[in-house]
Amino acid sequence: MQDPAWEEEKHLSDEENDTMSDEETEIDENDPYVLDLPQDSCATLSERARKTLKQTLFLSKSYFTSSKPFLLRMSQKKKNIPFSIELQTFASSKTVIVTAGGCAKKVLFLVQFHPHDSSDPTFNHLSELIEDLYIMSNHRSNLKNKNKISGRMSGIGFRGGYEKGKSAVRKDLKPSQLELETNLQNKLPRHNQFIADRFRHFSEEAVAKNKQAMKEFGIPSWSDEAWESYKNDPTPLCSNVIVTSNDFSNKPHCDKDKNIFTYGIFSYIDRSTGTPILPPSSTRGHGIRFPDYDCNINFGTTPGIIEVLWKSNDICHHTIGPPEELKSTKKSTHFGCSFQISHRLVARALKLKCLPEEEKKKRTMTREERSKKKVSKKKK
Repeated sequence: MQDPAWEEEKHLSDEENDTMSDEETEIDENDPYVLDLPQDSCATLSERARKTLKQTLFLSKSYFTSSKPFLLRMSQKKKNIPFSIELQTFASSKTVIVTAGGCAKKVLFLVQFHPHDSSDPTFNHLSELIEDLYIMSNHRSNLKNKNKISGRMSGIGFRGGYEKGKSAVRKDLKPSQLELETNLQNKLPRHNQFIADRFRHFSEEAVAKNKQAMKEFGIPSWSDEAWESYKNDPTPLCSNVIVTSNDFSNKPHCDKDKNIFTYGIFSYIDRSTGTPILPPSSTRGHGIRFPDYDCNINFGTTPGIIEVLWKSNDICHHTIGPPEELKSTKKSTHFGCSFQISHRLVARALKLKCLPEEEKKKRTMTREERSKKKVSKKKK
């Protein structure tokens, strides 16, 4: 025979269940899982939290001033598994500042993640920029250097070697492609203004130092019409853009370019249009790697557009080639680009500064001339 008191308790519980929603909860006084930290541990964790908050406030005065960034401190210790910056990293903020160990003043790189959102003006302009740069990159020759391992790499803008008689554009372009190239080039000043705004969003210091370098060497912007255009350009930040695709990868290296900061944009794209798409697989192993800190920005597990700003001359970095699940197909590939000040161009610019105007014109090319088919030498 059951206890009447139990029957009453059961009756009351059933009544409460009838009126209680699925979302309502009660406190369970019997909690064997509670974490009872000792006083010294609480003090240590509190101090760490205060230090992180203080460092974040300090850094946010110089970086990502219009947002509330998340701070990551990265040590140079070898990790059991490389630290992965991916979707979950941006759970509390879409902007991340990565510093070296406990030193808040040594910023390694800045990252911003943009999920696919057609209502976001920044995402839309980044998408348009990616589409245009991808199409223009396919109009240009495939470049190689000692660090390149695989994939395609091309340059847009002013680079050392674009003298009279040489062309940045492939020789086999059809008239329709040349017309498209001209139309896309006419959009470059607008894109350059957008890039300047993105630089400023990341860091006013980056804008000031890159502008100073461009002015010091007398170098035109990647979007300028001609060499002398830099005198009238209010926002010259980079001389050229390197665009990569088709499973690009390279060796660990530090750049030799003259820019203080390198700005990069990364996304998986539709191979025929350049339109950003989601990764073909949520798989790690394809991304930018910073080997000294055993840290990767993983493309496959970050479904959107990624922006990165880093001191590429100081920090060793490279692109890791994709695993099978993320390799290029007939429909998709991965797009990457970096805005730089070419060190080869600086060397030539310093020589040009001492020459008369007429001589400068002979040794440089306008945007239109860089896009024309290579002039064949006359047979003797």
